[in-house]
Amino acid sequence: MDASSDKFVIQLWIGNQKYPITVSRDKEEIFRKAEKLVNEKLNRYRITYPNQGDDIYMSVVLLDLAVSLLQSEERQDTEPYNKVLSQLTKEIEEALA
Repeated sequence: MDASSDKFVIQLWIGNQKYPITVSRDKEEIFRKAEKLVNEKLNRYRITYPNQGDDIYMSVVLLDLAVSLLQSEERQDTEPYNKVLSQLTKEIEEALA
């Protein structure tokens, strides 16, 4: 099977703008969920802060999503825990030796 046949074009609506996006079939669902999330945030900001320009709404949505991404990455950072675990393991091994 040709790898390119796994890709196809979907139409995503962000706000009032249609975007044709080429995606692999296994990624379509995540793109649809992203489309829904962006539009929900966009509509929430339009209601909360009426009479602003679309670029302002889009910028705030972009900022909101970037902050969420960074917070998620921080929560998944296991390095501090790995350091503590390594230190405790070392201390236990030394105590048993």
